Parts: sequence; structure tokens; C-alpha cells
Amino acid sequence: SSFFSLEFYRLIQVEISFKLKGIALQTIHARELPDCYAFQNTITFNNRAHSGKMKVYFDSDTDIQECKDWHIFSSVLQKNTQYILVFDGFVILSCLASLILCTRSIVLAWRLQKRFVNFFLEKHKRRVCYADRLEFLNGWYVLVIISDVMTIIGSILKMEIKAKNLTSYDVCSILLGTSTLFVWVGVIRYLGYFQTYNVLILTMEASLPKVLRFCCCAGMIYLGYTFCGWIVLGPYHEK
Repeated sequence: SSFFSLEFYRLIQVEISFKLKGIALQTIHARELPDCYAFQNTITFNNRAHSGKMKVYFDSDTDIQECKDWHIFSSVLQKNTQYILVFDGFVILSCLASLILCTRSIVLAWRLQKRFVNFFLEKHKRRVCYADRLEFLNGWYVLVIISDVMTIIGSILKMEIKAKNLTSYDVCSILLGTSTLFVWVGVIRYLGYFQTYNVLILTMEASLPKVLRFCCCAGMIYLGYTFCGWIVLGPYHEK
């Protein structure tokens, strides 16, 4: 009040920006260089509606760096960090080799498919339908390629985060988490070599189109339920 007087009914919007700095002290006990955090915070008071209820928004950007001018010797965890980076590099090389081999298999299958189409066209004067052409495309290889690409990108981001160069935790976790899901789905393929499990896998493959149709129909009801709750309950809850 000593600086200015504020009339509430004339207030439209106020933004308050400030910086905070913090240090992750728990890593010092492990004799590791601590992380310094710089928070750029912005609080916005929005009164544009003049409804008597002021909306408050909070936005924060974080920058993580190694603290400077710290002298901590015989760091054991820094060696462990180097081992983890080496392991990440091994994962990247393994996925890269898998990516190259699967891509090579798909390219060879595509060439074989073209030879098959030309053979039928020349010998039998018939065109091969699109569904028969897709038989040459191995869906498991496509799944492995997508998983390898996501693992490589996620591992690179993980190494950059470990080296304090990036803070893209969300993108890294989404890539690595999704690639892990695809890897475990790909393990089902190897169960097909056993007669007992192969029956289950064939049943899943045969029923997949019908299950997807059911999900589409049930999804319509779920979307209607979701939008109904959003419209009815939305004005009474901030989330």
C-alpha cells in the first residue's frame, strides 16, 4: 500500500515474475557434484471476466546445471555414471544393429514382392491384390524398427540428461517407456515357436479385427460419457 493503491474493479491482469535457485543437497552425502536448479516462475492474476472470482495461473521453467566451484573428491557415483553412459552406448549400438538388419529384411521382402507381382503378371496375366502384397510385409519387423528408433532417441536423450545438457524428462520417459512396451509385445513372436502358445497367438491374430471393431463401438459410448462429464462437471472443478 505504500507503493501504489489498487482498485479491484479496475484490475484486469497482474503478472508477477521472479527467480528461485535451489541445490540438491542429498547428492553431497554420496560425494557427487550436486545439481543447481534455477526456477523462472510467473504468477498471473487474471480478472478479465470481472466475475468476482479471479483466476490464478502459475508457470515455471526449470534449468538444471552442475554447481560450480565445488570441490568434492573421490566421487564413486561419477564412475557409476560413466558406466551407465557406456551401457547406454552399448544399447544404442545393439538397437542400431537390430534396426539395420530388420530394415534389410523388409527391403528384401519388398523386392521379392515385386518379383512375385511381375511373375504373376507375365505368366498368368493376373494382378496380385493389395492384401496378398501385404503378406510379404512382416509386422513384427516393423514393430522392432519402431521400437529400435524410439530406444535410440530415448537413450541419446537420457545420456544428454545425465550429462546435464538437457532436461527433457517427459520426452525421454515417453520414448523409453513406449519402446519398452513394444519390446515386450515383440517377445510374443518368439512364443509362436511353441505349439501350445502358437494356438493362442493365432487366436489373438484372428480376433484382432473384431476386437478393434468392438473398441470403436464402445469408444463412442466412452467419448459420450467423457464429454458429458466434462460439460456438466467442468464449470465446478478447476481440473
